Amino acid sequence: MRHLSHSMTVGLALISGILLHSCDHRELCFDHTHWTDLTVNFDWSAQPDATPKTMVLYLFPVDDSKPFRYEFSDINGSDIRVPAGEYNAAVFNGCTETIIESATTFDDFVLTTDVENILSPMSRNPLPEPPRYDAVKDEPVKAAPDIIWADKKEGISVKMTSGQSVRFTPTEATVTYMIKLTGVTNLTPSLGISGAISTMSENFSPAMKKHTGRNVTVPIALTMTAPSTIEGSVTLFGHCPTSEQQHIFTLYTSDKHYYNFNVTSQIHDAPDQRRITIVIDGIKLPGHNEGGGMFPSVSDWTEDAYLDVDMS
Repeated sequence: MRHLSHSMTVGLALISGILLHSCDHRELCFDHTHWTDLTVNFDWSAQPDATPKTMVLYLFPVDDSKPFRYEFSDINGSDIRVPAGEYNAAVFNGCTETIIESATTFDDFVLTTDVENILSPMSRNPLPEPPRYDAVKDEPVKAAPDIIWADKKEGISVKMTSGQSVRFTPTEATVTYMIKLTGVTNLTPSLGISGAISTMSENFSPAMKKHTGRNVTVPIALTMTAPSTIEGSVTLFGHCPTSEQQHIFTLYTSDKHYYNFNVTSQIHDAPDQRRITIVIDGIKLPGHNEGGGMFPSVSDWTEDAYLDVDMS
């Protein structure tokens, strides 16, 4: 009995030692992940007309370890639990249809969109793809982004204490282009139409608070709004005003005609670079598509016009 009791005592001592060692090891390994409360506030005074569905916060540890992502249903903010540490942060609106969050470090993180078919606004995906202006024909075609409101903050120190808060003031990070084609002849409701704009920015970088990435072409949905008028609008990340490349607007029709227009001056010289209007007047359509649809008898695309458009 004494021998059994002694064995049990030794065994319990060993188990206790293992448990104590495990607790010590766990405390050492996870000492940097103590969590505390942080109040996050979104101040909409700079953008009172903003209509976000949710807000997303990324906290990027300054040691470039994995970021923490939070999404707020209350667009004014709320309390979150955060590991104590040093962070850089990016915020933007969530619950969007086209925005893709890319990369995992603060400096590399961008908002972008997926690849797109250039005739997607007409719900067509022909092969081969329709022609594009030669100077921009190799640009990737990317979907238009949803409107984005964003902000950033660097050097956030979260400590193991109460009453900590951080405030963000989001502003619009995207721009809107309005397209208006006037004096269009032979325009019929049955004709399918869509557009595309070239040499736009591919991404938005919250860290730099500006658009970045490659030059891309973005499809644009267009609508006949009057017997001789076509209109549309598109949200974009922006463009590089110092780029030597031209901005080409292309009008595509469902009977395989297309029209290229150089709209560089209208974009670069626009008085409001967040709300840019492109106006093109006097397009003459062929007038032989009364039945609509993409006619299988038309084997090749026809370029009907290339114009330098200067409305300044």
